[in-house]
Amino acid sequence: MVDMYQVVLGGIAVSIMVLVPILCVLGYDLIAGRWDASLGAWRERRQEAAEHRRSLRALRQQGGLPIERVAADLRRLRAVVGADEHRSAAHQMGNRLAYDRLLMEACAMLEITHELGENTTGMERDIERVRLEAELERAGVMVTNRRFGQAA
Repeated sequence: MVDMYQVVLGGIAVSIMVLVPILCVLGYDLIAGRWDASLGAWRERRQEAAEHRRSLRALRQQGGLPIERVAADLRRLRAVVGADEHRSAAHQMGNRLAYDRLLMEACAMLEITHELGENTTGMERDIERVRLEAELERAGVMVTNRRFGQAA
C-alpha cells in the first residue's frame, strides 16, 4: 500500500522540479525587460478603460441641458437677433440678453472663459460675443448655420 506521506512528498518534489525553473525563467524575462512593451500596452489599455468608465459615469450624472440643445437654441436666437431690427428696443434687448445667457451657459459647459457676465456694453460686448462664437466653433459647437467653405 502507498503511504500518503510519500504521495505528498512526491507531489512537492515534482512541483519544485517543475515550478522553480519556470519561475526562474519568468523572473529573468521580467528583469531583462522582455515584457516591457506588452506590460506598457496592457497598462495603457487599463488606463483608457478606466477613463472611459469615468466618462460614462459623468455622462450618466450630467445635469442641465445637453450641449446639443444649447447649440440649437444658440443658432435659433442668433437668427432672431440678426433679423429683429424692425422690433422694439425692449424686444431687441431681450433677445440679446437671452442670447448672451445661452452663450454664457455654453461657455460654462465647455469651461471657456468669458467676460459677458461683467459690465461690458456696446462694442466691447459685441466683440466678446463674436470671440465666444469663434471659441465655441473651435470647440466643436456649431453656432452658425454655415458649412465649411461657405462664405460669411
